[in-house]
Amino acid sequence: MKNNIPLIEVDEVQVAIIMDNTIDAFMTGNSIVHRFSSSHSPVTIDDGFSPMLAEHGFSAMIQVKSRNKQGAILLDTGISPGGFLHNLKAMRININDLQAVVLSHGHFDHTAGLPSLIDRLESHRISLVFHPDALLERKVVMPSGYEQNVSAPKLTIDQRKNVVFLEKSNPTLLVDDMILVSGEIPRITDFETGFPVHYTKRNGHWGNDPILRDDQSVIVKVRGQGLVIITGCCHSGIINTIRHAQTLTGCQQIYAVLGGFHLTGGLFEKIIPSTIAELQKINPTYLMPGHCTGWSAIHQIAQAMPKAFIPNNVGTTLIFQSNITPQ
Repeated sequence: MKNNIPLIEVDEVQVAIIMDNTIDAFMTGNSIVHRFSSSHSPVTIDDGFSPMLAEHGFSAMIQVKSRNKQGAILLDTGISPGGFLHNLKAMRININDLQAVVLSHGHFDHTAGLPSLIDRLESHRISLVFHPDALLERKVVMPSGYEQNVSAPKLTIDQRKNVVFLEKSNPTLLVDDMILVSGEIPRITDFETGFPVHYTKRNGHWGNDPILRDDQSVIVKVRGQGLVIITGCCHSGIINTIRHAQTLTGCQQIYAVLGGFHLTGGLFEKIIPSTIAELQKINPTYLMPGHCTGWSAIHQIAQAMPKAFIPNNVGTTLIFQSNITPQ
């Protein structure tokens, strides 16, 4: 795999959390953390729901600026078209400004809003960046025997006409080389061993697929500050993901890590101590765990790394800026 990918440093990256699991309408922010303000909104709006909705899903818009260049992509599309579109409208995000949609992986809590997003595009076609496994049929089989279909939705013929498919397992540079999609993430730790109850259908046959090779992240390099890494569910493991980003870019400094860390539930809570120990060694300036990280892991991370920790909240926009004046 190619290392030291020529990722262009940016002056600023904004990460807007469109959908996630939690919301607190009165959570405060600061110069970096900008919360959605409901102070001038009614308790419910015209569709009968709150101004912002939280669901078990994830979606984030990532905007970058470098000198006279700028652009935006979307990472994932949430678990329901209704919730995803509701929050897009509330945050006044114009989907026609997006240059690409990236799928962190192919599960429905990250992809269900995709068809509705495509239906609302105006004149331009949008690039869809995904791993070859992401659109395969998937399911989770619980120890009780209960099966849950977690597949991504299928696009219609008309919807596919509005999409430029970028199906790749290797890293991908987007937005004038200012945004890097990681591609497949090698598993190098001895404790991030995958999702043992996960299955994928290939060539008409179901098979156990704990590794989820389609899991990938988005990486941005902020001039003078280091890497900002945005994850979906992080089935690869958050430490594997960070180490891969460092290897790809040749940059060891980690400015921020945010998104789902997949540390919830009995299968994963046992690796929380090992994960935190490695995070402390990496020492990111900021950490904002959300989505599938889980209550226990989030609170343990907050206790172990209080200066870095940022509470997650739907509608939050994080603004990370260079500390170096452009020449």
